[in-house]
Amino acid sequence: MDTLTQIVAVCDVLDQMTKDGSAVFLADIRSQWAAEMGLIRIGEYVNRLPVELLRQYPEQPWRTVVAMRNFAAHQYDDLEPRRVWQTLVVNIPSLRDYVSTVIIPGLGNAAQPDGDTAKSHE
Repeated sequence: MDTLTQIVAVCDVLDQMTKDGSAVFLADIRSQWAAEMGLIRIGEYVNRLPVELLRQYPEQPWRTVVAMRNFAAHQYDDLEPRRVWQTLVVNIPSLRDYVSTVIIPGLGNAAQPDGDTAKSHE
């Protein structure tokens, strides 16, 4: 599975976590921790994308995606569940839509990036 498809797949999993609503999410620490891990995964995948690709699609806040990953990975005690919820219901659907409808089709039949040439964006 290539890096872009992995981003979409994690977005889909995170989307499923929102189906029961914010009250259920905010009351369930396991869901909160799982969502934080999903955000970490997305940030890791973005870090694997080639710099050239990120520059080609500047409409996404790539640095913010990686910053959220870093915050979730290193400041977990300070990560407010409501902030995670907002990220899940606002930013994740937007990222998923952009990757699946703009970037992947925009690459056409060219080989999709696998991250081998990526540089860290932290």
